[in-house]
Amino acid sequence: MPNFKIIQDVPDQARIKIFGAENAALITTNGGYLSVTAPTGGLSITAPTNGLLVTASDFGLSVTGPVNGLVVTAPASGLSVTAPTNGLLVTASDFGLSVTGPVNGLVVTAPASGLSVTAPTNGLLVTASDFGLSVTGPVNGLVVTAPVSGLSVTPPTGGLLITSTGLSVVSALATTDVTEAKTGITNTVGTPSNTYQVLGFAEYSFGLVNESTSATDAQATAKLQISPDGVVWFDNSAVTTLDRGTSNALVSSIFLKYARVYYAAVDAASTVDLTIFFQGQTS
Repeated sequence: MPNFKIIQDVPDQARIKIFGAENAALITTNGGYLSVTAPTGGLSITAPTNGLLVTASDFGLSVTGPVNGLVVTAPASGLSVTAPTNGLLVTASDFGLSVTGPVNGLVVTAPASGLSVTAPTNGLLVTASDFGLSVTGPVNGLVVTAPVSGLSVTPPTGGLLITSTGLSVVSALATTDVTEAKTGITNTVGTPSNTYQVLGFAEYSFGLVNESTSATDAQATAKLQISPDGVVWFDNSAVTTLDRGTSNALVSSIFLKYARVYYAAVDAASTVDLTIFFQGQTS
């Protein structure tokens, strides 16, 4: 109480001391803060249901790291950081958490088993600058080395744009080979084959084989048709006649977006089996 004096021969006994369950006095630091010393086996802190908030200040819990921030040393087995639903934000400053990399940014060294980066639903943005994350490749760009099993890059719906003054994109020869088997043809007026969009092909052609095994003279006719829109079609070859067991090829002399074969039986009473091959290469 104010102005209330006490007489005590041992001044130390006038202080209030706090003891734990083991009848041992709690220890404080020289600054008057509570000192927590972890045992040899480590310190276990169980957070409540809503999470654990650690606030560092002169009047609360003090977590002391080096001058520029807090150092977190991962054990040999690795450090696992699980981000909350909305993501994990790490801010580096002189007064917060400091993640120190080389002069130009942060170096991430993957273990021998490889590094797995899982992007969120909306995609992963990596920005390289002198003050952020630096991904360093050779002078002319970034080198991505694919494993023996191959590298798979899935572009977004709108397509993939690669822009670089030093990036060399080499495309291997790509080919397409599609087979259509038309059996039991008796229509003498004619029927179109599947429609092929050929804008991506440097060269393409159709191969025709009359596969009929009938004892009668099962003849077929065929011609090449092309179209700019897949609606309006016109002939781009003469009509060719295929006897039973013979073959022929159709090649366009004019390049338009769509191509197909128009085929028919010569005699409705003589069933025809026709195989149509579409083959092309992009470069």
